[in-house]
Amino acid sequence: MDKQLVEKAQKLINANYISTTLSTVSKDYDVNIAVITVLEMLDENTIICARFGADKTYANLKETGKGVFLVLLTPDGKTKDGIRVYVELVADQQEGEYFDRIQARLDKTVYGNFHLKNCLVFRVVDILPVSMLKKDTPTS
Repeated sequence: MDKQLVEKAQKLINANYISTTLSTVSKDYDVNIAVITVLEMLDENTIICARFGADKTYANLKETGKGVFLVLLTPDGKTKDGIRVYVELVADQQEGEYFDRIQARLDKTVYGNFHLKNCLVFRVVDILPVSMLKKDTPTS
């Protein structure tokens, strides 16, 4: 994977922006999107995520294992920046090292009083920018 995109993804995912979402699809193509604000990209291959709600998203993940994290930023209200990280669910933990790690992260947030149901562990499949459009260059 492109090193710059990996670094950008890690920076944006680990910032835990309120604009971070996880989109999923069921086997019957029912789509869902949830705001996910407690997660960590450990390396270019692994993301861990706290689940204390998001029941439809969780059900879709259990069916298909596929999802896309989106971090969307609009720094000046006119332009967009961010990252799309395509993932596959590889583990659903209720204890262990990753669970303890994401619990500690959750405890430091405004959601710290929520019960952590699961630590979802994802394998990163692909990373893309928010937009694939190239800026037009003026011609003379």
